[in-house]
Amino acid sequence: MKILCLHPWGTSGFIFEKQLQTLSGMLGPTHEYVYINGSIPSARARDLPEFVKGPYYCWYEGLSTPQCLEAHDIIAETIEEEGPFDGVIGFSQGASLALSFILHHELQRPGLPCPFRFALLFCTTLVISPDIKLNHDKVAKYSGYYKAPHDGTRSAGRVDEGEERSDQGGTETEEGEGTGQTAPEVNGNKRKTAPKHRALLLLPGMKQALVEELVHLVDEMSRNVSGETDASRYSWPEDGRPEDFPRLMHPLTVKARVPIPTVHVIAQNDPLMRHSELAVRLCDKKKTKLVYFDGAHRIPTAPSTLSAITRAVEWAMQKGQLM
Repeated sequence: MKILCLHPWGTSGFIFEKQLQTLSGMLGPTHEYVYINGSIPSARARDLPEFVKGPYYCWYEGLSTPQCLEAHDIIAETIEEEGPFDGVIGFSQGASLALSFILHHELQRPGLPCPFRFALLFCTTLVISPDIKLNHDKVAKYSGYYKAPHDGTRSAGRVDEGEERSDQGGTETEEGEGTGQTAPEVNGNKRKTAPKHRALLLLPGMKQALVEELVHLVDEMSRNVSGETDASRYSWPEDGRPEDFPRLMHPLTVKARVPIPTVHVIAQNDPLMRHSELAVRLCDKKKTKLVYFDGAHRIPTAPSTLSAITRAVEWAMQKGQLM
């Protein structure tokens, strides 16, 4: 099989190839991996050892929709010149870009075959759209539900790591029970998490809960991911413009779902674990497998975890061939 590989922020295709070397060996020698670089030079990824030399790249800075569109163009050109591809593997920003590319294809070309048959996604961060017009009506409407605190702090708090988490190896569904849970108190304020079912947005307070979750997710990324520090400027300040908010692909605001088998590898000690679990809900729940591992925001190295990933990817490859 031929597989396209998308590196994370602050690395390169060459570095990503080294990071996946053990796993690709376990998947067998019959697969061909194509590693490409993002077009934007960047600093070195925060957790990358100093002895790993550059150059380093990213696909987009912060949550820039115009730069995301350029990244989509790079993938499309690669598919045209070196494809077709059976699968795609992405890590962090590369995983988010893979989902963005597939979802955008589903939105723009419904009914046409997906460019890939399966996807392996490590530590996915926020998924954004290359379309500046995506949800422009919702952004304008929902922005009125968000009020920045007078002291400049955010009212959105961190969601407990176990609050909306799936069991290991299971899937997280959009059709959750209830209207959302109360998140921990932060800066003297409490907020509700966004509901899991789109219909629940009709209930009082649920639009506000969704808006606060979106703002919280952007703030969380800007605090924890190298190179995403400018993402915070997209949050809605008290005097900000709604059209400045990033075009996030959230399961409550985007109806399209990734139709191919997906394997999500999620780090239990990742400060952005919530982002990875949210990405699961953008995929077809009947074609999804999750692998949790005890670690931070990185490619896992434990043999037991790599074996679990290998089994899941083999399942995805087999299922994808039947589509």
